Formats: sequence, structure tokens, C-alpha cells
Amino acid sequence: MKVAIMGAGIGGLALAQGLRKAGVEVTVYERDPSPRYRKQGYRIHISPVGEEALAAMLPDAVRRRVIATATRPGDLVAGFDAQLNQQFEQLYPVSGPDAVTSVDRYAFRRALMTGLDDVLRFGKQFTSYAETADGVEIAFADGTSATADVLVGADGVGSRVRGQVVPSLDVVDIGVRCIYGKVPLTPAVREIAPESFLRGFCFVSDGSGLGAAFAPVVFREPPAEYGDYLMAVLTGTNAVLGVPDEKLFELPATELWALVARSVGEWHPAIRALVDVGEAEAAFPITLRTCITVPTWSSACVTLLGDAVHPMTPAAGAGANTALWDAARLTRALTSGEDLAAYQQEVVAKGQAIVTESLQNAERMFNVSIAA
Repeated sequence: MKVAIMGAGIGGLALAQGLRKAGVEVTVYERDPSPRYRKQGYRIHISPVGEEALAAMLPDAVRRRVIATATRPGDLVAGFDAQLNQQFEQLYPVSGPDAVTSVDRYAFRRALMTGLDDVLRFGKQFTSYAETADGVEIAFADGTSATADVLVGADGVGSRVRGQVVPSLDVVDIGVRCIYGKVPLTPAVREIAPESFLRGFCFVSDGSGLGAAFAPVVFREPPAEYGDYLMAVLTGTNAVLGVPDEKLFELPATELWALVARSVGEWHPAIRALVDVGEAEAAFPITLRTCITVPTWSSACVTLLGDAVHPMTPAAGAGANTALWDAARLTRALTSGEDLAAYQQEVVAKGQAIVTESLQNAERMFNVSIAA
């Protein structure tokens, strides 16, 4: 069997590792020009679901690399108002020394690329596919093509593969914009940061729809490009942020971070102080999108995983973990000779439950109404 994976994100890379481990011929096509093109580090929570999926798919050497580059586990999820009055707190037991409970996305992707140099193809933007009697023929924007027995769309929220296999899917903009940033964890920052911010994921809200998330990224082994940092994410609608999309997404990183500073100007002094020493050049904006209903489709040789099939908000903390579950389930299907229909039915059912949970959480967290 020959499998072509579109997208070198977390789900696509994990699937490639699982298939290679089982002896399946696989090629991963990625539109970015190089593995270092996106250095936008931010923290991703890895749940027991994600950890079990990684354990099932990864060869030992890759698993050890993921463990080595993961971040040290936290034990707290908490919420605060803008003056740092605690609204809720939930404690979690600290995991064992080899547990992977959170990762930096950039470092995690690089670890998942371990041993895949000969199957990764960068600078390859998918344009279309055609099913043939022998499988799938795939066309790329540079005029080249490839063939495979199975094509897997792992190309994210804006999946072009999904656009062809399920063109009717509506991906909804929930109206919330996020500005991601980093605050390097220097000794001075550790002194001014609230203790809870250094223990786990904390969300601060001023009650008007403006919020900010903070979480520590303390590496076991940092990437060469940067060290430990405090992830800081400002969230709000365009109206709350006071900037329309056409301006927001054109702002230089330093001006984005200045917008974050203005937005929290009346908040607790500790928050303002953290933002003041943030790495302004690392700021970047994103739009939060989701599907409402996870689509169904039928194909014997084209399938989807992760955000390509069930885009969701981050409000359930489950996007990456669900993609890893998809990858492990698809690995099992492709290596056992199972019909893809069974995989697709399970992905739709599991994905729908998590998409619905994330929608409900997002409405509460971001103070928005998401129309069905």
C-alpha cells in the first residue's frame, strides 16, 4: 500500500510515523517551504487520549524524542477576573517523569519529524485529486503530480482535500480573534508572575468578552530557537478588540502586541507587567473557526483526519488530541486491511461529540452566541 498524506501538522506526522512503523509506504506533502518555516510556538495540552494514541503509533526512538522535548507537566487549571480574583480552580495529579501532558507546538512537530526526512516533501501545495481504477492521482500547484492507493487530508481547518471530498461543509467563524504571544520566563518574570500562572493553564476575563490565557512552557529540552516562556493569548471579538479584520491581520507583530498591552491596561498590575516584558516580535493573530455538524463522506481511497474533518474551537482543549486519536485509528484501519468506511463512521461520531462540547464551552468562555 502507498499512502499520501497532505499536511505535516501534528495529525499527519503522527499518522506517517504509525504507518512507517507498520511498514507501509508513505509520503507527506506540506505546502510550507521548510520545517522551520513556522516557529510560532504555543502550548498544547496532551490528554490521556492523545498520550495513548502517541504510544500506539510512535517508534521507540521517536517516542523518546517527544518525551525529551515535551514541557514539564502542570497541575492546575484556574480562572480569574481582571483583578486576579480567583473564580475557580481545578487541581490535577502530577504525572510520572515520562508523561507527555503538554507540548510546544513547534518543538512537538520537529520531534514528530524524527526519521521522516526521506518521506517529507516541502513546498508542495495540493490543488486537486482524481480517483482512478488504481487509487488516486494528486495534482500540485507547481505542476507536478503523484499517485497513491490512499489519500489522507490532514491539511487543517482550510483543508483543500476536504473542499473536494465534502464541498458542502460549512466552517463557521465564531467571531473571536486570538492574539498569541510569548513572555520569556526569565528570573524577573518568575518574580512578577502570579504563582498560578506558573503552575498550569489560567484564563482571565474582564466580563465584557475580553479574555487572556496564560500557561507556562518549561521545556525538558528546549528547541535551539528559543527557551522557556509563558504563553499569553488575548481573546475577543473585533468589536471588543476595537480593530476590524482588514486591519488586525495586517498589523506587524509589534503593533499586535501593543494592542494586547492597551487591552489589558486597566487589569491587575501583574498582568500589565507581564505583557510589558513580552516578546513583541512573536505575536500573531488567528481566527477561531468551527464546524457545527461533522460531515459524512464515502470513498474507498480518500479520507480525512483532524481539523480537516472536524474543525473545532480550542475551548474543549481537545483539537490536537482528537487529531492524534484519528491518526491512531486510521493507522489501525490502513494496516489491518479494514474498510475505510468503519474509520470514517467512528471519526464522525467521536468528532461530533467533541465539536459540540467545544461549541458550548466557547459560548461561555468567549461570551458569544454561535448560530447552528
